[in-house]
Amino acid sequence: NKNLWGFVAIAFNRVDVDRLKLVGPDRLCAEWMLKNGGAVRFTSSPDLLVDNYNVLPPENVRLRIKEIDATDSSIMRIGLDHLKNCTKIDTVVLHNCKHLEEGSLEGLSHIKSTLKKLQVSGCYNFGGQCLLPIKDLTSLEQLKVFDMPYVKNIETVALELHKALPKCVMDIVK
Repeated sequence: NKNLWGFVAIAFNRVDVDRLKLVGPDRLCAEWMLKNGGAVRFTSSPDLLVDNYNVLPPENVRLRIKEIDATDSSIMRIGLDHLKNCTKIDTVVLHNCKHLEEGSLEGLSHIKSTLKKLQVSGCYNFGGQCLLPIKDLTSLEQLKVFDMPYVKNIETVALELHKALPKCVMDIVK
């Protein structure tokens, strides 16, 4: 049963190259996020948080994602490749993402030129050096990190992030 769930989770997180060609990166990314229990905001209606796959507009409507909220979602590291070529994402919330693990934040490099706000919290599979890829997110203006009990030396990590991103306002607690 556990193996079957793992297979399904991987299938829901892998980039479908044929579908990408058909609907484009933002639509495919939105579908991925919604299928995995997350939510998105689009540039065309930034006040509306879409968390239901069935309310997406028809496929011929080109969407641009502004925000991703992966709270309580089943996204995985391989799924972050959906961010590639999404050019308007400025906010990402990764809260209580049980299937993200060490190395997952490297996937945010796909949106490093547009990402301004990032929250990482309650991701208990993160430890050690997992937050250090945030140093490469050079457009980041706000960073919020909390409820990350398995990240060792969070104070040292915070200092490294402050040094790499001096203009970013950071709130980092264990």
